[in-house]
Amino acid sequence: MRLFAAFLGLTVLCANAQASTETMRFAITRNGEQIGTHAIEISRSGAETAVATVTDLTVRVLFVTAYRLQQTASERWVNGQLVALKSISDNNGTRHAVAAAAKGPNLEIKVDGNATLVDSNVMPASLWNPELLRRPAMLDTKDGQIMPMSVRDGGEEQLVINERNIKAHRYTIVSRYSQDVWYDDQSRLVQAKFVASDGSVIMYQMM
Repeated sequence: MRLFAAFLGLTVLCANAQASTETMRFAITRNGEQIGTHAIEISRSGAETAVATVTDLTVRVLFVTAYRLQQTASERWVNGQLVALKSISDNNGTRHAVAAAAKGPNLEIKVDGNATLVDSNVMPASLWNPELLRRPAMLDTKDGQIMPMSVRDGGEEQLVINERNIKAHRYTIVSRYSQDVWYDDQSRLVQAKFVASDGSVIMYQMM
């Protein structure tokens, strides 16, 4: 009985050793002023990876809300392949429910209940996974649009974020809207930047 209990304890210990959770939080700024936050939680257990993201931002002009974005999303990956996704967003009053599920060699994308099949190489544009940089298209999880993309390698840069020196690699993703992204030497997203339609500079920086 003691031997069985010891074996059981060792099994649980090994299972716990394989499981890990990492949470990353980003400050969202517009022209240097913070307007919101973005959080990514990545849970890994064996071959499975679960990702949860929450975005909440508000742009105010003269104390009036000019723009608001709220989004929650979840992703489930098995052996590096996306098998399920759910996203609920309110993009300045425009609401969408986006879902994706593996279906044979394809992904079935549902946007507000309307389904379509796309190539399984399409990845969500959530940026946490640098594998996205090697794909030909990405899924905008806010509205379900499939966006063809190309990537330019910007090389290594030394960033200073919250008084920390971070060595990162910069890439420019060219798509429906272009953005720059930076990953550190552990392949973690540390910064993203794009220019909004009004010309303002939007930055995501790790907190």
